[in-house]
Amino acid sequence: MRTGVNPEKFKTEKNVHYFHRVIVPVHIPESSNLYYKEAIEVLKVCLQSLFKSINNETTAITIINNASNTEVEEVLSGYYKSGYINKYVIYKENKGKVHAIISEARACFEDYISIADSDVLFMEGWENACFEIFNSYPKAGVVSPVPSQNLSLYYNRSLFYDLFLMGKIKYGKAVSDYDCELFLKGLGNAALLDRNNAEYSWKQKQYYLDKPTRAIVGANHFVATYRREVLMWNKEFPQEKFKKGYEEYYLDFPADRLGWYRLSTPKTFAYHVGNELDEVVSKFCDNPKSKISQKSFKALRRPGPSNTSYKIKRIFFKVLRSIKQL
Repeated sequence: MRTGVNPEKFKTEKNVHYFHRVIVPVHIPESSNLYYKEAIEVLKVCLQSLFKSINNETTAITIINNASNTEVEEVLSGYYKSGYINKYVIYKENKGKVHAIISEARACFEDYISIADSDVLFMEGWENACFEIFNSYPKAGVVSPVPSQNLSLYYNRSLFYDLFLMGKIKYGKAVSDYDCELFLKGLGNAALLDRNNAEYSWKQKQYYLDKPTRAIVGANHFVATYRREVLMWNKEFPQEKFKKGYEEYYLDFPADRLGWYRLSTPKTFAYHVGNELDEVVSKFCDNPKSKISQKSFKALRRPGPSNTSYKIKRIFFKVLRSIKQL
């Protein structure tokens, strides 16, 4: 039996609508494997750098505990109780990265959603750098705060279709050797910028856009900011927890299919720490002095999906690569 009226009905509080949400899935299992020896310390570096670098008035954080161990749960719960985390999701079993992030992205009201692995170090100005590119190129669908020139030709058919014949895609040295080395060091693979069948490596020359601001053609998916529609496009349920190509079809392909571009910053604003802390972490773990403002979001233009057949773009890009030896 109900007696009286629920007092909550008389409250006039309003929900906060953020402009940007950052989603970080975390999976650190119970394990004696040396691979996880520094995993919790790496996680702390990731999250603390994220907390410091965002504007809490414009940006909210969702952390997904994907069946991590007890110590990780204590760390994440502590951050949540301290108010650093806006939404904390806990799974009893590891759902895999794609299921975890897509289910959360679909529940977001924010127009821009960043997804980052839990071993990423966020540097000062990363939000400003990403949204400067979104502001400069309204057709940007994905922007990574890490130069990703090695992925220039990966699901960027729409960009080459729109801009190549207009002469707007430049080819030259746009990413410094320092930023290239930082990228290679973080991912632990010295061959990532090699191009065995090309005259120049990705370290020597890159495809980029130059006006009104410089942006590298290509984006990775270990840390990137997406237009919300990109993450809504593939509506299929991810039946497998772990499957090669899942990130490709849920994170990489949709932007291109919608007619939007995959871009990245020409300078490094995030670092892939991996499973071991190194000197880069201590060098960049400072208190950021500048953060993004609401003006950066309010000026954004958001064109709809392209009406041009994707099949035409695919054929155009195939012919272009063959003729121009991209």
